[in-house]
Amino acid sequence: MSRATTTHRIVEYWTDKGTHVIFPVERCDDVDRMTDEQLIAEYGDPADGAVSRIVR
Repeated sequence: MSRATTTHRIVEYWTDKGTHVIFPVERCDDVDRMTDEQLIAEYGDPADGAVSRIVR
């Protein structure tokens, strides 16, 4: 699972383009139930490239 604070989940991953992506998502019950992969699909930017490695 991604890192988390009391208010946010912090998602971090590398793409096939070598881009290092880090973004916060405000926590709520729905977000807390989502996997990192689901969060990236929902909130990530496809222009950054395909996910090659998720930092756990």
